[in-house]
Amino acid sequence: MPELIVDQNGAGQRLDRYLRKVLRAVPVSHLFKMIRTRKVRVNGKRAKAQQVLAVGDKVLLHMPAENFEKDTQRPVRKATSMDFQIRYEDEELLVVSKPPNLPVHPGAGHLDNSLIDQVHAYLEVGPGPAVFRPSLVHRLDKDTSGLVMVGKTIEVVRRLSRMLSDDQVKKSYLALARGVPEPRMGTWDFMVRRKDVPSARRVKTPSRGRKDAVGRTRYRVAITRRVQLSRSETVKMSLLVLRLLTGRTHQIRSHLEQAGFPLAGDRRYGIRELNILLKERYDLRRQFLHAYLLELPHPLSGSPLRITDPYPDDLAALARSLRLGMPKD
Repeated sequence: MPELIVDQNGAGQRLDRYLRKVLRAVPVSHLFKMIRTRKVRVNGKRAKAQQVLAVGDKVLLHMPAENFEKDTQRPVRKATSMDFQIRYEDEELLVVSKPPNLPVHPGAGHLDNSLIDQVHAYLEVGPGPAVFRPSLVHRLDKDTSGLVMVGKTIEVVRRLSRMLSDDQVKKSYLALARGVPEPRMGTWDFMVRRKDVPSARRVKTPSRGRKDAVGRTRYRVAITRRVQLSRSETVKMSLLVLRLLTGRTHQIRSHLEQAGFPLAGDRRYGIRELNILLKERYDLRRQFLHAYLLELPHPLSGSPLRITDPYPDDLAALARSLRLGMPKD
């Protein structure tokens, strides 16, 4: 009969919730029936659905081994490459640099080889029974590059989620935008008007289905440059340091457009003519948006962490040509 040993990721959870995560294919009603009919025992004793598990507890399941194997299997997704780079790693936390054009999770049109698939392959996470698998704590758009945090344990994921909600994690982005904001430092408070949903839904669904999805973005002008559009016309552009004070889908891109400083290379929220010129002259093929800095106390030790990520290769040529450099803060 299958026996599970509770580890630190399962400790502190009720038995019924623990079993729902492990026996993913078993209906909830059947799990409760197993507990009620004494087909689940903890440390050799009759189990109760609400009892809280501790590290080292032994959960014995009275079920055929072949059923257990079938009911605990997760979908197997392939990681055919290892496209990310590691910027920080210890036993609890992994911070990676995500390249552009790589989705963070599987989705339509990209069922395999997402960032999380690659991370699981790197960490050698198998498809077998598990109450927890290493998880991304936040996301980036597919076309946005930069730093992403991965919690290796459930406790770290919980703590980082709370820290993000309590604004204890400073996430800073670099964005190249048309124009120069005045004042050169401030905060934008706008609704997040998404353009990736049908227009009929857009008013009711500003961001992630929430009708009250007001976003807050803090900005600072780091550098200004002039770009030659033609022999007689130039345009001012700014390298902006942006910090998200809320985390809405497409927040930065929508806010830049609404503020009147559209993001360079952004096919959905930007300016088509400028994007064409930047592509022809500097080979810019996606939005110039890069998550370059994370500052936070370590979720377990509390030690201060400051993790940076340089420009990726596809932005480096334009950054060199315009002498953008990398802001120090």
